[in-house]
Amino acid sequence: MHRFHRDIARRFGAACLVPALLLSGCAMGGDPPATTSSEVSAMQQRFIVRYTPGSGPERDPALVAERIAQSARGAGLVDAKGVPGKVTWLRRLAVGADVVSIDPVLDAAQSQRLLDALNAEADVEYAEPDSRMTIGPGPEMRMRGPAF
Repeated sequence: MHRFHRDIARRFGAACLVPALLLSGCAMGGDPPATTSSEVSAMQQRFIVRYTPGSGPERDPALVAERIAQSARGAGLVDAKGVPGKVTWLRRLAVGADVVSIDPVLDAAQSQRLLDALNAEADVEYAEPDSRMTIGPGPEMRMRGPAF
């Protein structure tokens, strides 16, 4: 009988240890780190573009870079020679969107012009900067009834 109690205690302790470790890791997470300058430049260098199903760039990723370069030219993002920055297709995401990189880095106004031009195209579902997603503080929730 004594061995039976030790076995239950050992199993109960192991069952409580794992959730306790997971919860302590969540509690120690703290605020997300401040954005570094390299992340800021990456946000203005890499973009995610999702083309509509059945469109040419959606069927063939090799067409994506040239289409985005055309959009950049249409948005007026060209150098003195009339050439847009180098657009490089990086990969296709599981959701079907494409990640592209533009070199040289665009400033905030240029990035917004490019995104506006891409989002105005008929076969683009969405275009957005590629940035790190974090969980941050949400909106303040109003309590119903008195707070205790």
